[in-house]
Amino acid sequence: MQYKVVKDYTDTPEKPIIITKGEQLKVIEESDAHGDWPNWIFCRGEDKKGWVPKQILIIESDIATVQKDYQAIEHRLSVGELLVAEFELNGWIWCAKSSDKDAMGWSPLNHLERV
Repeated sequence: MQYKVVKDYTDTPEKPIIITKGEQLKVIEESDAHGDWPNWIFCRGEDKKGWVPKQILIIESDIATVQKDYQAIEHRLSVGELLVAEFELNGWIWCAKSSDKDAMGWSPLNHLERV
């Protein structure tokens, strides 16, 4: 599926969180269930922090165990760019820019429209 960027997005993490299956993280907060990006959990690990999809975590108290490898690489977006999505999750798409199909990353749906 293709999307067109309708609003610039530059709020990408300086050091995106990268986690592996079996890793344990401390749960800090959960995103607003009624907001644009539900089902994200802000976690901390050794030398890392960031938002992780709730669907890949088993949460017990304030500890989350990772069930699937994940990386929070996000695209910087400029109005008019075209994206090719692989899948959608929690208000974001995992995609490539049509100008660089080898560089995968997350892009927020509230900055895009379907083409």
